[in-house]
Amino acid sequence: GIGIGAPMRWLYEKSRPLWGGSRWPKAVGVIPEGQPTPTKTLGLAPGELVRVKSHDEILATVTVGNMNRGMYWDAELVPYCGGAYRVLKRVTRFIEEKYGKMLEMKTPCIVLDSVVCQARYTSGRMLCPKSMYPYWREIWLERIETGGDRQPSSKTH
Repeated sequence: GIGIGAPMRWLYEKSRPLWGGSRWPKAVGVIPEGQPTPTKTLGLAPGELVRVKSHDEILATVTVGNMNRGMYWDAELVPYCGGAYRVLKRVTRFIEEKYGKMLEMKTPCIVLDSVVCQARYTSGRMLCPKSMYPYWREIWLERIETGGDRQPSSKTH
């Protein structure tokens, strides 16, 4: 049979500007493999409010293999792009599941409150029973300054 996946992705990418839609969730980054990826330190702390940058802005920070300094940008994170969330915690070390070893992160990452894998785009993660908190690079986030009467709007899912 003839597959329709590639033509449908092409059509989606060409028509998405009409409604302001995000890139195809599995779009790849723009930095060639082997080239350094950018980093940014915001010094985010639990409780702070952040906005997840747009999918296009994030793709500019990852390689064509969707990596930024050893961390994979996953299609499952795309639905959160543009939304406002609270920082749950800053991660500097974690236990690597395969070998059960504690690893120190060279570049710390952020966990956002109520942001979990929903297994929308990745086969083999059906219903994502772990509801795992994904890790975010600070370069993928922007601090939202809350002051005065302005209340940031939260993207709903």
